[in-house]
Amino acid sequence: MKPSVHFCLPESFQPGEFLRTPQLIRLADDARYFVSLILTKTARDQVDDAGHVRLMAKHLRSIMHKHHYKQVVDALLVGGAVKRVAYQVGECSFGYQLAERFHRDKHVRIAAQDPRLVDRLRLFHEKSEQERQSRMKPVHFALERLQQQLKIDADQAREIIESLPAASNPWDCQGVLVRDIEDKDFHVNVGRYGRLTNNITSMKREIRSALRLGSESLKHVDISCCQPALIGKEAKDRERQDKRQQQQDKGQNQEGSIYDAPDSPHCRGDLDVYCELVQSGQFYDFLLAKLKIGPCPNLTREDLKKRFLTDVVAKRKANRHGAEYPSDIEDRFRGLFPSLYKFIRDINCDGWEHKNLIRQMQQEESKLVIETVAANLVARHPRIFVLTLHDAIFTTASGIPVVVGAFEAAFDQIGYPMTLKVA
Repeated sequence: MKPSVHFCLPESFQPGEFLRTPQLIRLADDARYFVSLILTKTARDQVDDAGHVRLMAKHLRSIMHKHHYKQVVDALLVGGAVKRVAYQVGECSFGYQLAERFHRDKHVRIAAQDPRLVDRLRLFHEKSEQERQSRMKPVHFALERLQQQLKIDADQAREIIESLPAASNPWDCQGVLVRDIEDKDFHVNVGRYGRLTNNITSMKREIRSALRLGSESLKHVDISCCQPALIGKEAKDRERQDKRQQQQDKGQNQEGSIYDAPDSPHCRGDLDVYCELVQSGQFYDFLLAKLKIGPCPNLTREDLKKRFLTDVVAKRKANRHGAEYPSDIEDRFRGLFPSLYKFIRDINCDGWEHKNLIRQMQQEESKLVIETVAANLVARHPRIFVLTLHDAIFTTASGIPVVVGAFEAAFDQIGYPMTLKVA
């Protein structure tokens, strides 16, 4: 018997409220599929920068009724079940989000009834599975097999969810993630920039304390200031390349590298200071202290980490005319680390291609944590449970020393030590 297909929906969502004609009400499963797709992708953080799920019309036509899918979507929009934002040319298309009225709903799972839709979904998943596996390397398949052992204390997890602010669990997205693990609905995917996502990628830190291997709680090892540290490594590598090029071009009139700005005599030292801070894990505390005695006295460390990413590492132009929004964090970072700031802006084409550096760092992070550390662990220590989360590796208490050793060996291999945290 083929496994059933289920939809993940807000508990108060009823297709009949929005599909008001006899023709449309027969397409209730199309409406359920559309809403379920938005909720599932939102829970897994497959959204744009503003939290919208981007869906292509050609995908919707391939699953929903190809002649009436637009009428179903329009009915959900007019009735207020979903919201839509502007179309983006290319693969992004329209952006969708569930309506505010479902914000506090728990989710429910309902079996699909329409044979046509079920068959199309199965064909789509078979094709998607082939594409997914084509992007995976042996280490990804090994991590996927290990994740099958993952369990969660669902009662504890739901107690934690109830204790969190409502805004941190819109549309019960965290409940969706907990239920997926309960039901052993596991997923592992490798994105176009090499980043691996799994069942805990978008799970709140507090809820991860309910994760289990058998009855044993999990601990994790992660790299302090990982992406800032990798940026420092890349900048150091570029500096060495510049110096080698200068040596090769000796005798010619050179303008120097970006680290040799003549109007900033302290520039050559700021890269070294930055690397010392990020490699020791003290960067955010250092920058926070500088901001608190100045323009941002109430800034928290978590807020700083988010704003450093958006205001410095991946700052985009505010509009097509090239305007930029002001940022105290950006100003202070530029004053403290002028050569790093110029390095970042050069890679991001002065904000016109603001995702260049962050994508590059995601690739470097995956090479280090997945393709080096995790690959070492699954090859040399096959009995140790390993679950990755970007710059962190989860394991049992007995596996912590081995994981720490694998990280340290990787740092030796790349010639760039970083600081580890064990939690």
